[in-house]
Amino acid sequence: MIEIQAKEFALAAHKDQLYGEQPYAFHLAAVVAVAKEFKLNDNIIAACWLHDTMEDCNVSFQDIKNVCGETVAEIVFCVTDELGRNRKERKEKTYPKIAGNADALCVKLCDRIANVQHSIVNHNSALLSMYVKKQVLFKEKLFNVNVTGTTLILWKKLEELMSEATQLQKIN
Repeated sequence: MIEIQAKEFALAAHKDQLYGEQPYAFHLAAVVAVAKEFKLNDNIIAACWLHDTMEDCNVSFQDIKNVCGETVAEIVFCVTDELGRNRKERKEKTYPKIAGNADALCVKLCDRIANVQHSIVNHNSALLSMYVKKQVLFKEKLFNVNVTGTTLILWKKLEELMSEATQLQKIN
């Protein structure tokens, strides 16, 4: 099964990394849980496991293709930040890839939802502030008015979380 292969590969690739104080597997499982909650397809679920491997683990497109096939490798490539002098430049170069691949957009939305949920639950005001500040550009670059179905539902979920994050910021 493609998910098992992706999970094993991702966990091995991220084995010594942390997500805050948790093993990185915690973050990957949270992203996958969002994808499963919204009943996304097997390729997207596999890509959720692998979404940070090219960017953070010196893993190549070919490595992912060898394990999970070209479709999953392409999704992961699309969500992988391009090189740039700073975060803003990297994102500006990466957003068109994400916007051009519907499955990659779903992975990116699952990732953002998982990150915002984690920040809310853990009262991480610094991360929440960052996500709130970045949301306008994120939506401007990635939201398409013609979006329908599950992708639209993912956007609505993210918007609900961003509203909650904004309210939490006002309280703190």
